[in-house]
Amino acid sequence: MKHFAAIGFDHPPHAMARRDALRAEHRRYVLRNDGNLLMTGAMTDGNGNQCGTIYVFRADRAEDVWTWLKAEPFHAGGVYATMRVVEWTPALNRFDRIEWPPQVIRDNPATP
Repeated sequence: MKHFAAIGFDHPPHAMARRDALRAEHRRYVLRNDGNLLMTGAMTDGNGNQCGTIYVFRADRAEDVWTWLKAEPFHAGGVYATMRVVEWTPALNRFDRIEWPPQVIRDNPATP
């Protein structure tokens, strides 16, 4: 399998109101559909507002990533002004493993 980075930039200057309205649905979707998702996180501007997202996937094809993204609530709900999916070659990884905080998992169970 290949690796892909999906990078979405919010509508300028940020889309915090849209993100906040969709956050619970977004978290449920990600928790229930994270099989090929290796890493994700929000990008922030200089004022602490989330202004985009980076996702890293393991997938056979970019089309598989797009299928996942098209159903993802932030993407489907218009948070992003632009989204780009590119093949990515990992070269170095020094991240510690990070999981969702227990409260997020409790409030958004992975199974309905």
